[in-house]
Amino acid sequence: MLHHVHRLSDRHRGALKRHFLQLDPLDRQLRFGTPLSDTGIRAYLDKLDFTTSDVFAVFDDALNIVGAMHVAYDDASAEMGLSVVSPKRGQGIGNSLFERATLRLSNRFVRTVTMHCLRENDAIMHLARKNGMRIVTDGAEADAWLELPHANPASVANEWMSERFAMLDYSRKIRSRATQRLLRALA
Repeated sequence: MLHHVHRLSDRHRGALKRHFLQLDPLDRQLRFGTPLSDTGIRAYLDKLDFTTSDVFAVFDDALNIVGAMHVAYDDASAEMGLSVVSPKRGQGIGNSLFERATLRLSNRFVRTVTMHCLRENDAIMHLARKNGMRIVTDGAEADAWLELPHANPASVANEWMSERFAMLDYSRKIRSRATQRLLRALA
């Protein structure tokens, strides 16, 4: 299934907060390494800078974020954190987010990407293996890393097209919601 992956900006902070707050305690532990409280999630989001890191998301038809990936990076390496709401797991959302994030990183000349997770996080371990990441486990934790390919004209064009299709998808969903509201008001 095709998932349009959007790169978020500060204007999406509220939607991202709603996404994280709907995660149950186990999902929060798997995403953040600890079962963050609502206050902890708000503090995390208050510190999140959309200009120095990237956040990618997949929206459902109601414009709720069903999957999100935060990518913090510097000139040489990046670290990713991923969450997908439980009803939407197993639909390729995590893989779509991973592919979109690694494409952007390659085009920014970042050479290595890592993911740190709890060893019990089967979904992330599966995603890492599926995408060729090398995994090292140490006790209850695991680290995965991947060397990224160099940017090329095709990867730059692919990223540009992905962004345009995501914008079209978002616009379509906004128009659909507005039409539904209008039809309800007329009924």
